[in-house]
Amino acid sequence: MISRTICLSLLLLSALANAVDDHHKLLLSMKYYLDDEVIKEVNFYGTEIDPNVVTDAVGQFMLTVDGVELDMVKDATYRRLNTLRRSFSYDIFTRGIRQLEPGQAMCKLGGPASGIILETRYLTYQNHKIIHEEMKPVFDQALNCLYQRRYQPVNEDARETTRGVLETLRTIAEFSTRDAVR
Repeated sequence: MISRTICLSLLLLSALANAVDDHHKLLLSMKYYLDDEVIKEVNFYGTEIDPNVVTDAVGQFMLTVDGVELDMVKDATYRRLNTLRRSFSYDIFTRGIRQLEPGQAMCKLGGPASGIILETRYLTYQNHKIIHEEMKPVFDQALNCLYQRRYQPVNEDARETTRGVLETLRTIAEFSTRDAVR
């Protein structure tokens, strides 16, 4: 009986620690994959889903790495991520997202395929209002030759911007991991 109560308490505490308040919505998610398993996740949250709306409200954005909120991120980084996501958060700028056919692995590397997928809150507008929103993969990057690219925006500028966001989030993930090890 006591162990069941302790387990339930631990589960509740874990859920509360990983919960995001009702004001923040997931805007960007970068997931590291080994085959089909997510091994690391970096999430960018904001209080406003529309990338066309810019406010300087304190606490508007937050970043988490594997569910742990980061407090080292500068406001300028948050604003940059929010501004960059504009170019790949809806069809008018991306001209759609291509899902590429996987090719044959061109190497004889043993082990799992390794790659990163960037997802964004993808918006559909009608008469200048958001009528639909969903988290959608927009870009991926191979980390070894076994991983086959699958997603990219049709528009070249949007592809470049997704690369910039991906590298910004990868850098943040790297520094947060280094700080945790020390």
